[in-house]
Amino acid sequence: MPCLRIARILSLVVATAALSFPAFAGELKYVGSSTVGKFMSDAATVYNLSTLKIDTLPESGGGESCPLRGACDIGGVAREVGSDFIGQGVQATLIGKDAIAVVVNADNPVKALSAAQLSDIFTGKVTNWSQLGGPDLKIKPLIVKQGSATRSIFQATIMGGAEYVGAEVVTPDAKIIGETAHDKGAIGQISLAFLQDASGITAVDVDGQKAAVTNPAYPITRPLYLTTKGAPTGDAKAFIDWAVSPAGQEIVKRSFVVAR
Repeated sequence: MPCLRIARILSLVVATAALSFPAFAGELKYVGSSTVGKFMSDAATVYNLSTLKIDTLPESGGGESCPLRGACDIGGVAREVGSDFIGQGVQATLIGKDAIAVVVNADNPVKALSAAQLSDIFTGKVTNWSQLGGPDLKIKPLIVKQGSATRSIFQATIMGGAEYVGAEVVTPDAKIIGETAHDKGAIGQISLAFLQDASGITAVDVDGQKAAVTNPAYPITRPLYLTTKGAPTGDAKAFIDWAVSPAGQEIVKRSFVVAR
């Protein structure tokens, strides 16, 4: 009888410990957009039901293909997911929206531009800041690499699909911050999420709207998706359910506009 009592007590102690200190259920591998990866990194500091292994890419394509190949548990896409991938069974869950900021050197007096003016800059029609009320200084447009959702969304939203003219490609994306901070003529496109604690630059207002996580009216935004092969299950489902819950959305809005 004493042995039986001891066994019961040990069982209660183990059960109580499991409730008090939730164990990681397993490892979730993320592959995809570096922008969605910013949310994943923030989530990893608070989410305690799985460990998150994060592999970010400079573009969103990997976040579409990796779930289909079984190369990751969750993918990340910072634009609309391709219809061909949806047709092959990729399921996308919207977690938030990213604002694509337009940044200039902090010493540049031009702090607001219209979409039309931005289009003229990045299509090479306007080449000097004096044409926009600024100093007599050559404009140096900076864009991210081909295949980046930042680049394609900006091109579609601001330029009506027109080709970039006279723009310098900068990679990785975050390097645009340093390039702009050191060149008074520079103007660049970059996810708002990269601007936390950035110095030497200013995000200009676009069509009178400020780029901010609290401003859903800002005109240059893109959706942020977590992707899975088919409907999410197991640990992946638990994480995605958390991501769209109030607790997860609190993490989203550290850098992005919340999904709902």
